[in-house]
Amino acid sequence: MPFFTKSVILLNIFASITNAFPINSARAGLGCGYIIEGAGTFMKSTTYTFPGTALPSGLHASSDQLIHDQANGAPYNHIFQTKNVFVKDGYLNIKVPGAQTPASVSNQAISSGEVFTSESDILYASVRTHAILSTEPGTCQSSFFYKDDTQEVDIEFLSDPSSQSNTNRTADLHYTNQPINGGDSTWSHQAAPKDIGTAVHEYRIDWTAAFTAFYVDGVLKQKYTTNVPSQPGTWLWNNWANGDKGWSVGPPKKDSAMKISKIEMFYNTTSTASGCA
Repeated sequence: MPFFTKSVILLNIFASITNAFPINSARAGLGCGYIIEGAGTFMKSTTYTFPGTALPSGLHASSDQLIHDQANGAPYNHIFQTKNVFVKDGYLNIKVPGAQTPASVSNQAISSGEVFTSESDILYASVRTHAILSTEPGTCQSSFFYKDDTQEVDIEFLSDPSSQSNTNRTADLHYTNQPINGGDSTWSHQAAPKDIGTAVHEYRIDWTAAFTAFYVDGVLKQKYTTNVPSQPGTWLWNNWANGDKGWSVGPPKKDSAMKISKIEMFYNTTSTASGCA
């Protein structure tokens, strides 16, 4: 067979493989791990779905965790309570109950909800959260990586158009790398899907040693190479409010529930980052 013909065949095969595995897909590596096009290879994979009424193994609800927002100037604190996390009709619900009066309760805290992974040494990942987000004004709904306030990557929905951080005066999605050495965060925001409150969309973060990338329904929305975390930590999902007009606003007048149908995680840990065991 002539060299030219072989080359054409090989190029066609390569193109077929590339088209078969678009950037929002994952495929098994030849030896081990999972290849994410554009983000590299991850050694571990977990998918969470929500049949029945219990959280699946590997996920936990934060219990009576008080966040002292007033120390940073917010009108109220917030507290993550297990009563606001429940599984129903195939969805993980993370709720902020409506019509709260935080000024009249202990610690002036708004009751909120949060879920986190058992894995606490995640070091780079591609995490996809399939969810219906609440459009009830007055909460911040998040999927994020967290080690501490200097090692954090967030995709957040601020449901109140009046939030001073929603400079478009629409309820936007916010993409953030928190500052690793003080100074300013790496941050931007864009319009959310119009049916964000009624339809399931995929919200994805790719975190690598070189960059973070943020996708909605497989479409790249933002990519950062500054303030990229380099230390291992935990993945979390939450829904909360503290009355801060500059961010979450709230509390919401009616119940606000972030409803997650599926979570797909491709990730490395400190023990697997070097490759196959």
